Amino acid sequence: MYAAVGIHLPRVAVDQFNATVPVSDPQPGDLVFFANTYEPGISHVGIYIGNGQQINAPTTGEVVSVAPVFTGYWVTHYAGTRRARG
Repeated sequence: MYAAVGIHLPRVAVDQFNATVPVSDPQPGDLVFFANTYEPGISHVGIYIGNGQQINAPTTGEVVSVAPVFTGYWVTHYAGTRRARG
């Protein structure tokens, strides 16, 4: 999605985290990062779509879905929202 609008991000979640800037007011299109999901440290990223929801592509074999960011499983691993510079 980002490449389509001329923003190039690294492939790995931790590298995307380090290549973006923190924001305190999540807006649709921002990246939401999670830590300690399947490995220590920043290990998962979703795309914020508003209303506390993210587009989430979990592990291989699971379907892409909309999932809450600030409740349930994901809030316990939430590491922050960040924005790509474009």
